[in-house]
Formats: sequence, structure tokens, C-alpha cells
Amino acid sequence: MNPSVSREKTAVIPTRDDTVRLLDIAISSGAENIAVVGLAKNSGKTVALNAIIKQAQALKIRIGVASSGRDGEKLDAVTRLPKPRITLQKGALVATTERLAMNSSASLEPLIKTKHATVLGRLIIYRVSSPGSVEVASGNKASVVKNVTELMRHLGAELILIDGAAGRKFSSAPSLADTTILSTGAVVAPTVEGVISRTAHVVEILTTEEWSDPSRQTFDPEALTNQDVVIISWAAMGKQPKSVKVESVLVSAAEIVRQLPGPGGTIVLGGALPGNLLRDLITCRVARGSTVVVHDATRILARHRDISLFKSGGGRIKVLQKIRLAAITTNPVSPDGRMFDAETLLTAIARTVRPIPVIDVIAGKTRNLPTYHEKARDETDGDGVA
Repeated sequence: MNPSVSREKTAVIPTRDDTVRLLDIAISSGAENIAVVGLAKNSGKTVALNAIIKQAQALKIRIGVASSGRDGEKLDAVTRLPKPRITLQKGALVATTERLAMNSSASLEPLIKTKHATVLGRLIIYRVSSPGSVEVASGNKASVVKNVTELMRHLGAELILIDGAAGRKFSSAPSLADTTILSTGAVVAPTVEGVISRTAHVVEILTTEEWSDPSRQTFDPEALTNQDVVIISWAAMGKQPKSVKVESVLVSAAEIVRQLPGPGGTIVLGGALPGNLLRDLITCRVARGSTVVVHDATRILARHRDISLFKSGGGRIKVLQKIRLAAITTNPVSPDGRMFDAETLLTAIARTVRPIPVIDVIAGKTRNLPTYHEKARDETDGDGVA
């Protein structure tokens, strides 16, 4: 599948903002905090965010909008290409800085001046007093975004939307968001096959299964720091946990492996999972069949190749808190002018990530909706459009 590529560098600004049940899918399990994250810049994240905002405001839901980076500006700060604006109606809450608030066409009433300072100024929570476009910025740390969203909840927000900046995986952490929507598209890779492969890898990580072993009752997962490692192995008295303090998992991988008494053990990491730990486990005989557990999937930093090799050797990766990936949105156009066939991309992604719903927000087409029966989907070769 070779995309047709334009010779001129262009930016595609959506002329249509179709909500296509995106909000319904996201809140179907009662979610109150929704993270919308992009697999890369210009993957369609802002379009998806706007779709949810539009439907929520039409339903008179009081919303709050925060971000793990910056979004809603007229021109992309890196590419200098036009971007979709974020438009909010009267009564919505938004977290941004005083400097960015001055760029908004919406009238904003300052409510809380937070303690958080950014390179763009101090974060302030505003209420929209007359509708218009806004620029959003809420900090590049999970603790900052969490505090901002808690303040919005206190101010009456019924639904909080977290704009997940590219490269900041923490936006979809269960401690911040009940539900995640992932945006992917042509910008991710030069071919449809490449987009499918990259998207599938990220989905595999985000949907990592929860660790349900009774051993988790023997320690407090929330008390673990980045330096804490708990090793659980079989002994005469059953499974016995052993706590280890390390400088960091990244530089102490070999030390952790040396602590394993034999195959089939479990390693619970307080911090992140780097690739070098998986590589060390792969090459160590006593580490065969090991299970590595992290707090949530945003802590899995290993490359897909290392993850695949570890799993193929009998290893398992689990999480203490599972991310709910509610839907995936597709964008067939890249800012450099590369364009895929929208239907082809949508259907191919849907087949790969089934049963996760997949939506082309602009085209208004969906796949894998829960109400769409498997038999009908097979009969139409994946072309069931809602």
C-alpha cells in the first residue's frame, strides 16, 4: 500500500468536527477523567479532543480541560503549521497560563492561581465567561496535572479532559485518567503497514493485563518508591517477598537479576521498566519464566523488540493498575502532505486492535463498536460503518 504523497508541505485543518459517539464510548464505564493522547504530533489528537468537547458541551456537561503540554495554539510551536483550535463554551473550566490566556478569543475569568510555575508562567484555572478558542497548558509532571484536575473537580467540573502531549506517556496513567483515547495516523510512519505496526505495539503495552496474584496482598504497592524492588519467589513456606533497594532499575538491572533464587519468580518494580532489565532476564537461566510487574503501563519504557523477546522466552509483564483504552482514532493525513486512503487505514487498524473501537472522526466512520455484531462485520469484511 503506497500512499500518494504531495510535493508541497501542507497542513490539513479539519472542516468538519464529527463527534461519532466518541464521548459515549469514553464514558460508557462511568469515566470522569478522559485522557486523549497522540501516538505522535499531528496524529489527530486535538481533533479527537474537540469532538469530545463538542458533544459534552451539547449535553450541557460541565467540563474542565487540562494538558500535559501545550495545545490549541494557532501555529504548531515546532513545525509552524496551522493547528486545530480548542473551542470552549461558557461555563467550561480550563487550566493555562496568564500569558496563553491572553492569546485566547474566549473571555476567561481567573478562579485559582495555582502554586505551579511553568516556562510559560504560573498555571491558573479559568472559567470561560464567553465562548471562543483557548490555548491549554498544565505542566509536564503527573503530580501537577493531578493537582490541577483535582482543583477543577472541586470547582464543579463533571467531566475532565486531559490533553496528552506527544512523548508524555504519564497522561494516560490510571492515577490521572479513568479512560484513555489514543490517536494515530499517517504521521506515525511512511506506510500504512508501518502505522499499523507502530499502533499495535503501543496498544499491546497500554493494554497490559493486571497482576492478580495473591502475593500483592503482602506489601503496599502505593508505598513503593522508584528505588524499591520486591522479589517474590517460591520457598518452603510458599511465596516469600524480599524487598531490595536499588539506585535505579536502569543502572541496577544486573544486581536485581542476581537476587533471583530461581526460575518463575516475580519482580515488582516501584519505578519504570527499562529494556536492559528485560535483556538481562532473557540471558539469565535462573530468570526463566519470570514475571515483571510495574504500577501501570506508562512505566513500561522498554522497546517492543525487548518486550517481544522476553515474552517469547516465557516471560510475562503485568501491571498493578490497568489502563482502560476506550477507543482509537485514525488520521489518514500527515502535515507533510502524505495521505493514505482513510477507509483502508481505518479498517486495517480496526482488524489489528479488535475489539477496541476505532473511529475516523472527520469521516464519521467507525469500526468495532460494541453494538456491531461480529457476524455482520465478517460478512462485510470489516466495512460495517455506524
